Amino acid sequence: AVVQTERNKAATRDLLAYIRAMPEQQMTSLTNDVTEDVLDAMKKLVYSIMRGMGTSNIEPDAVLEQSGAAMAQLCMWQLVIGYNLRELEVRDQLQKQLLQPPAVEP
Repeated sequence: AVVQTERNKAATRDLLAYIRAMPEQQMTSLTNDVTEDVLDAMKKLVYSIMRGMGTSNIEPDAVLEQSGAAMAQLCMWQLVIGYNLRELEVRDQLQKQLLQPPAVEP
C-alpha cells in the first residue's frame, strides 16, 4: 500500500510538472481542433467526478483540495475520455468527407 501511494505521488508530480513546463502555444494547440461539444463533455466529466469525490460547491474560480491520488485518477480519466472523444470526432469528420461527392472541376 505504501509503495502504491508513493507511485501515485510520483506520477502526479510528473504529470503536473510536465503540464506546467509545457509552452503556452503547445497547450493551446492541444485544444485548437477540439469542438465545443467535446470540450463541454470534458467539463461535465470533471464536474461529475468532483461531485462524486464529495465536493459540493464547484464554482469556476473555486480552489478545491483533493488527494494526489484522486487528482491523478481525474487526470487519467480526462486523458482517456478526451482521447476517445477526439478520435470519434475525427472519425466522424473523415466519414463525412468520404461520403461527399467529388468536386467537379470546370
